[in-house]
Amino acid sequence: MVSIHTVLARLERQSMLEKMRIVDVASEKRMLAITPQTARFYHDLLVRIKAKNILELGMSVGYSTLYFVDAMRYNHKNPRITTLEHSPLKIKMAKSNFEAAGVAKFIKIRHGEISNTLRKMPKDQKFDFVLVDADKENIIEYFDLVLPMVRVGGIIATDNVLLPKKYQKFMDKYRKHIKSHKNVLSGTIPLGYGQEITIKIA
Repeated sequence: MVSIHTVLARLERQSMLEKMRIVDVASEKRMLAITPQTARFYHDLLVRIKAKNILELGMSVGYSTLYFVDAMRYNHKNPRITTLEHSPLKIKMAKSNFEAAGVAKFIKIRHGEISNTLRKMPKDQKFDFVLVDADKENIIEYFDLVLPMVRVGGIIATDNVLLPKKYQKFMDKYRKHIKSHKNVLSGTIPLGYGQEITIKIA
């Protein structure tokens, strides 16, 4: 077992090599992760809000998951993150990373189609923070499903609201949809691929 920071450094190198096309990776194995700058921003945010219970939609190989666990451990001995992923291959890769970092016990992976998985989850649990980083075609549905699961004062963060451009039409509709809700406050941060930070106020 190595440190969580060693695993994160390895994944960051891999992501850089993939983005620069220095290595040729099959599409189903690509990391598709948030940027390191985005990860560190959320790490600091989670430490400050003392997040203990997190939900993640779209795990990929577990890069952001590891950052979140590391942040939660600053304030809690037994943090909990529930992460949803539909790809068995990505789940296998992520589990290997979690076990290498020695944090698998803090992470609950739920395999399956995200909408169906969310509908089956207990409705009485309240998350401090949710990251939405899954397929963009269904992102409005995901938001509506997770909003009741977030505590008042909790945060829903969404990646890719600005980039890549191929998602723009979905993300414009998504941001418009969020602004139709009276019980949230939301704003866009031009960090990484663009982050939408939504706070549940009522």
